[in-house]
Amino acid sequence: MPSSFFNPKSAGTRFLTSIANLIIVNLIFLLSCIPVFTIGAAVTSLYRITIAILAGDNPSVFKDYFKCFKDNFLKATGLELLYTALAAFFVVEVYMIRTMLDSQFQWTAFFPYFFLIMIVASSFYAFPLLAWFHETFKQLLKNSILIAVTNLPVTIMYIAISAGLAFLVYQFTVTTMSIMVFMGFSVLALFYSVFLKRIFEKFGAVISFKETEDTDKM
Repeated sequence: MPSSFFNPKSAGTRFLTSIANLIIVNLIFLLSCIPVFTIGAAVTSLYRITIAILAGDNPSVFKDYFKCFKDNFLKATGLELLYTALAAFFVVEVYMIRTMLDSQFQWTAFFPYFFLIMIVASSFYAFPLLAWFHETFKQLLKNSILIAVTNLPVTIMYIAISAGLAFLVYQFTVTTMSIMVFMGFSVLALFYSVFLKRIFEKFGAVISFKETEDTDKM
């Protein structure tokens, strides 16, 4: 039994390897987010690893994370800046409506709130899409919105969980952040990846690094 458990192909060994990979990629993710403007590339690389883990692809965390980071840095940073700018614009719009308009016009805040939700929903899919598909910037934005709308229950769940996490961070900052620093971000990404993997495979994504390695050799 012990020898079979520690066999590289056994379920126990694969499970322990996945846990170790989640802890390592969580740390790399946090470190690569420090410059702030690299958050987009870090999120993209995180999903590259977590979706591969679900596929049983046994990724080389350091190598594959930083390869994805480097290859998608410009597009990921562009997405990050665009989403940040749009979100800031509509937050200001909401603030102006709430503070400057009479109560009878408060209903107009519905429009910026709607666009804020769409921005958040799109961002949930754009970075994972970038990790697994070779698409133009325009295609990433278009497809992320399309997936968000056509998979509405999943999108609502993502928003609800993320909002709940933000509340926990606000109420129990030290405890929540301690968990997130250990392996919280990678576990959350892994959970989201369960649904992303299914969605992406419907779009024809090959969830494997082996394909990439074979292509590189050719």
